[in-house]
Amino acid sequence: MTDAGLSPRVQRFLTTHIDSIEKLEVLLLLRARTDRAWKAPEVALELRITEASAARRLAELKTGGLLLQDGVPGEAFRFSPFQSDDVQAAAELATTYAARRVSVISFIFSRPMDRVRGFADAFVLKPDKDGKDHG
Repeated sequence: MTDAGLSPRVQRFLTTHIDSIEKLEVLLLLRARTDRAWKAPEVALELRITEASAARRLAELKTGGLLLQDGVPGEAFRFSPFQSDDVQAAAELATTYAARRVSVISFIFSRPMDRVRGFADAFVLKPDKDGKDHG
């Protein structure tokens, strides 16, 4: 275990796929209930979030290769990662979240500053090819 008591596999999974507690909760719900396909209104009701937010999180998790869109009419999804390592990492994450919820939440919230910093760095004026700084 390393940072915040989280294994490297869990840290990698969180860094790659999870950028909010809401997305984590949606993922864990679908992972725990693989017996059915979930639509946004059902996820919203179960997790007490807005339907729009549930739909957005489902779409993001599908794009991330963690959910499969079911053949059921409408936007229904199932937990079905493309990568077998993601299946194992999600299982480890679920166990870790149950036992060390604060550590997982702290890890998720510790990362956005890195993104903000990276975004801000994109706007730092750099010298032109000729070496002149026009800042």
